[in-house]
Amino acid sequence: MISGQGTKNIAAVAAPTKHSALEGALFAAFMAILVWAPLPFASNREWAGSLLTLLLAAVAAAWVALWLAGRAQVHPRIWRRAKVPLYILLAVQAWVLLQITPLPPAVIEALSPRAAAWHVREGWLTLSLDWAATHYYLLRGCGITLGFFLMLALVNSERRVRLFLQVLVFSGTAQAAYGAFMVLSGLELGFFVEKYAGRGVATGTFVNRNHLAGYLVMCLAAGTGLLLSQLSRQRIHGWKERLRSWLRLLLSPKFRLRLYLAVMVVALVLTRSRMGNVAFFSALALAGCVALYSGRRFSWRMVGFLASLFVVDMIILGRWFGLDKLVERLEGLEGKAAEEFSRYWMDFYTLDYIRAFPFTGSGGGSFYGIFPNFQGEQLRGFYLHSHNDYLEFSAELGLPAALALVAFVALCLWQAVQVQRKRHHPLYRGAGFAVTMAVIWAAIHSTVDFNLQIPANALTFVSLLALAYISGNLPRNKAL
Repeated sequence: MISGQGTKNIAAVAAPTKHSALEGALFAAFMAILVWAPLPFASNREWAGSLLTLLLAAVAAAWVALWLAGRAQVHPRIWRRAKVPLYILLAVQAWVLLQITPLPPAVIEALSPRAAAWHVREGWLTLSLDWAATHYYLLRGCGITLGFFLMLALVNSERRVRLFLQVLVFSGTAQAAYGAFMVLSGLELGFFVEKYAGRGVATGTFVNRNHLAGYLVMCLAAGTGLLLSQLSRQRIHGWKERLRSWLRLLLSPKFRLRLYLAVMVVALVLTRSRMGNVAFFSALALAGCVALYSGRRFSWRMVGFLASLFVVDMIILGRWFGLDKLVERLEGLEGKAAEEFSRYWMDFYTLDYIRAFPFTGSGGGSFYGIFPNFQGEQLRGFYLHSHNDYLEFSAELGLPAALALVAFVALCLWQAVQVQRKRHHPLYRGAGFAVTMAVIWAAIHSTVDFNLQIPANALTFVSLLALAYISGNLPRNKAL
């Protein structure tokens, strides 16, 4: 017979197993969502964005149920360090909620005189001039915030950090292979429909080639960080030993990973995205410099690895798959003055837009409806977004909220640099490199495009940012 004490001991052993299985299922579901997000037009449709938020909310609700049952928790050290950036995201969502909350006209006039003057109805008013658009913007923003939280809650071991990076590599490679095949075969299909934009260039299941380029750069950052963590640290003596090491490399997972990165670079070149490619190589170089500076000693292996990425990817693969055409686009700026100066005029008029709503913004998601009021004759056409993430966040949310988002990213970047400086674990240092590269890419590419307005890219970006706090505070080879 089994005594009562023995039964308690068995239950104590069984409980973690059950907990691990349930939480593991939630982790798998979250990874599946990250792969799903870019598929339906990068979730940049109302139905797709709403579905994405619903899926993230379902996983978060299941995790909360486990937490209430005492079977799940955020790693204490991760929570202690990451709660400030999480609170910043929550504060921004609270501000968007305030934008759609009806307030007395006197309050609206005090906070935003232009918004009060532009409202056409009487009674209590909102800071947002487009309630429906801001309501959806809030829904989407809550989903992105949930993504950041779920990373902190579920990626709680070295194995899961590695799996997360591998999932991004898998998703990026699938997007790259699909996008490249559509261009090279001439089929030109997007997400189950014939492409109506971006024909002749790689778009994957995205609509805009620049947004596929942005997604690929983030996946390339994840893959590069993963590959950096696998660099050999053994000294090689003699040509026989070197030959054996090369043969082992050809048969190892590292070689497959290197091929996946090559496929993504091919697709990146095929997007013909000028700033996407410039931002990739700039981010790779600058992140490499940060990694070398953060290391305790100079690493020739890292220099050789980063140099191989430039040489192999940019020269050889680029030559075969259209780097010359990309160069022609870069050199053809002078011949397309009207097209290129349209972005200058958009930024110029968006600054007027910001001056009209400096503190409160016009409401999240309202750019498409408000910008025509500031659009001058030098700029023709209709624009859903500003081609500048910094300006669009400032115009829609106001300068204080936009600065809060900048602070959020800066905190994550600082943490990623600290990971590379203070941690000896190769995987965590590689994760820190991936975060650093992704932030530098976003800082550059956001000056001319609106990647962070696209749900799939925004979710992937904040997930990578959360990795800075995870890799900086997890103990080695331990999980909850």
